[in-house]
Amino acid sequence: MFLNIVIPVLNEEGTLKYGVETTVRYLNQADAKDKYIITIADNGSTDRTEEIAQELCSEYDNVRYLRVSQKGVGIAFREAIKKNTCEVIGYMDVDLATDIRYLEQVFHLFASNTVRVVVGSRLMEQSRVYNRTLVREITSRGLNIILKILLKVKFTDAMCGFKFYASDVANRLVEVCSDNNGWFYCAEMMIRAEWMGIPITELPVEWHDDPATKVRIVKLSISYLKEIGKLYREKRRKRN
Repeated sequence: MFLNIVIPVLNEEGTLKYGVETTVRYLNQADAKDKYIITIADNGSTDRTEEIAQELCSEYDNVRYLRVSQKGVGIAFREAIKKNTCEVIGYMDVDLATDIRYLEQVFHLFASNTVRVVVGSRLMEQSRVYNRTLVREITSRGLNIILKILLKVKFTDAMCGFKFYASDVANRLVEVCSDNNGWFYCAEMMIRAEWMGIPITELPVEWHDDPATKVRIVKLSISYLKEIGKLYREKRRKRN
């Protein structure tokens, strides 16, 4: 079994090398050694991100570079899925906000053929979250509560940047999901997976908030609410 770890990036010249090399060093000492690739999915960088990515590809045989034509984590992950040849594909943040030791758990779970979707959660009892501002904490919990109320989902954390899918599941979800290019696309995949009866396995993770994050929480929240509204209306139409 091979694991394709997608790292979406946009102008990450300051963090890309550290993020990729730290992940490579960890996995090369784990059971996933020689059974993974890292795909750097660059969605529109204008700094030295591409140059650094190409250097990493030259240095490490299991690192790939994918240039995506438009900006957005959603389209970056979607295009990576379309080009994927591994049995499992997922994505994580370049800043390693989710502790990389959970990659080994992901690998073992899929290798056991007992799971179809594995996602990280910062909102389970055993989860540990560090350095998060009160505003981000309230916003995250609020959006997840809205998802539960309006869309009747059972998973706890739609926004954690640590999600992995069996390749056939990922391909099926690409077919039924919208063409949203942003962060919500990754949440929509989980929502539709649950609607389709595909079991989702949640991992309580240790997560470190990056104070230098480029995520604009208010703008992102408004975008999420709009997309949640679309799915709610779709669900009501199907019910009626």
